[in-house]
Amino acid sequence: MRVSKFQLRRCLVDYDILLRQYRKKPIFDPEGLPDSLCCGKDEIKRIIPQREPVLFVDGLTGIDLTEGAIAGSRVIDPGDQVFAGHFPDYPVYPGSFTLEMIGQLSLCLYYFLEEQTITVAPEAKPVNARATRVIGAYFLEPIPPGATVLLLAKKVEYSGFLATAVGQAIVEDKVCCVSAGEVAIL
Repeated sequence: MRVSKFQLRRCLVDYDILLRQYRKKPIFDPEGLPDSLCCGKDEIKRIIPQREPVLFVDGLTGIDLTEGAIAGSRVIDPGDQVFAGHFPDYPVYPGSFTLEMIGQLSLCLYYFLEEQTITVAPEAKPVNARATRVIGAYFLEPIPPGATVLLLAKKVEYSGFLATAVGQAIVEDKVCCVSAGEVAIL
């Protein structure tokens, strides 16, 4: 049987091992990132296509272009209508929205890696990407209304077309979610 380069590359990363490795500890120390970022929603809107009400990253706080790592944050609005139905007696931020937060942070990372910069240019254009798959995810702790979520993402692979990243949502030093996902950069 012939194995393509793409199939061979896929075999080199065992995502389940990667995800299990980061269920309890951060992927990296966000305080140790070599470059600080001070990007809010206006800058984020220039580099990723999502907009309210599904823009789920509030700010970018640090980056390491060499290691391909980025940190950001999101404050979960206690008045968000999602809590009316998810769940009325025990409000929890939806897991699918948590995956979207991590995915959006990862898209921000790919902008900076592609441009090899730590600033968002005034003429920046959003990364044109489409999600191709959620490779895996562990939901470990609920994210409650009013939580401040630390978001971390790190590049795993990038072929120039397919990009994979692993990311986390952390609240009060507890890993709430770790996931790996893939997008096609168009």
